Amino acid sequence: MSEAKVMKLELYNAILEDFNNLTSYSRKSENMLRKKYNQLSENQGISPALFARSLLQNVYTDSTMTKKCIKDTTLIEDKDLAYQTFLAIMNDNQYGPYADTIKQSIGLEYELRLERELRLMNITFLDENVLRSRGYDKTPDFKLDVPIAVDGFIVNWVESKALFGDDENHSGYLKEQLSCYWNRFGPGLVIYWFGYLETLNSTPEVNNMFILRTSFPSKSSITQYKIDG
Repeated sequence: MSEAKVMKLELYNAILEDFNNLTSYSRKSENMLRKKYNQLSENQGISPALFARSLLQNVYTDSTMTKKCIKDTTLIEDKDLAYQTFLAIMNDNQYGPYADTIKQSIGLEYELRLERELRLMNITFLDENVLRSRGYDKTPDFKLDVPIAVDGFIVNWVESKALFGDDENHSGYLKEQLSCYWNRFGPGLVIYWFGYLETLNSTPEVNNMFILRTSFPSKSSITQYKIDG
C-alpha cells in the first residue's frame, strides 16, 4: 500500500465542489469522483442507510425502535420495507451498522500495524487497555514507556487514525481526545494513515502539542532514549 500524502487545500475544495454539484448520490456518481481524483476519502450527503433510517422514523415514533430495526431488519413488519432497508444498509459503505463494522475493522487493522512498527523498533509501551485498567478514562492508543524524538520533537504517545484528517474530524479529535492526551502525558504523535489536509500543519496545536504524520516515522528520523540505571 502506498503512503498517503498531505492534501492541498485547493484539491480538497475542488472535491467538495464537485460533490456538491452532483444531482444524485448514487454509486455511479461516487465512482466518477473516485476515478477523477484517484481516492475520494469521505463522502457528504444523504447515504442509502440514512435515507432508510428517515423512512423508519416515519413508521416508528419511538427512536429506540428505529435503532433496533436498523440493527435487525427482521423486526420490521412490512416485508418490502424490511428488504429495502436491509439492501440500503448492506450497500452503504458510509453510514449504518454495516459501515460501522467496516470502519472498526479498518481502525483495528491500523492499530495492529502501528503496534507492529513499535515492536520492530523495540519501543516499549502501554496500550489503551492497560491504561484504562489504571483508571484513565481517555487514553491514546499507545503510551510510550520512554519518550522518543521524531525529527527532534519529543513524543510520549502515539495515536492511530485510519481515516483522512480534515478540519471537522481534526477539530473533534482535538476537543474530545488529543487535548486530554497532551494535558496528561505531554506531546505526542498522531498518524492519519489516509492523509490529512495541509492546513492542519498551520494550526496552533500541531508541532506544539503533537505532530502529524501519514505513516510511522522512518528509523532515521527517530531518536530513542534509555532509562538511566
